[in-house]
Amino acid sequence: MLRRSSCIIALPAMFVGLWPAQAANTVLTLACQGTTKETTVEDAKPEPISMGIVVNLTDRTVQGFGLSAVFPLKITEVGDVSVTFSSSEPKPTVTQWNIYGSINRVTGDVEAISSALDMKTGQSITSTSFALKCRPA
Repeated sequence: MLRRSSCIIALPAMFVGLWPAQAANTVLTLACQGTTKETTVEDAKPEPISMGIVVNLTDRTVQGFGLSAVFPLKITEVGDVSVTFSSSEPKPTVTQWNIYGSINRVTGDVEAISSALDMKTGQSITSTSFALKCRPA
């Protein structure tokens, strides 16, 4: 029994490195490094990228992915291990931008995809994937 309780007590400490225990009312700024890849270009190579991401759990928003400076991404789910987010350009004209992804609260891994859709044809214009490793800034 003693071992089980020590494991349960140790588990929340894993989250403290990336996410404070009182994360429900927290704005967290992350410094991220990784790669980005244009997925609509044949034989595209991953390119290195460094970027900042701001996670506001109070407002349930994420900022840092291109157009998210103009319209923050909506956090759709907050779990013990991950935070998922997605958003679309609020007033698409000819092109609609979409971004969705997740942040692993334990490892700091972030995966996201940003895409543009031609509203007339329904065809994908561009799509970019992000594979990042983040830490508190």
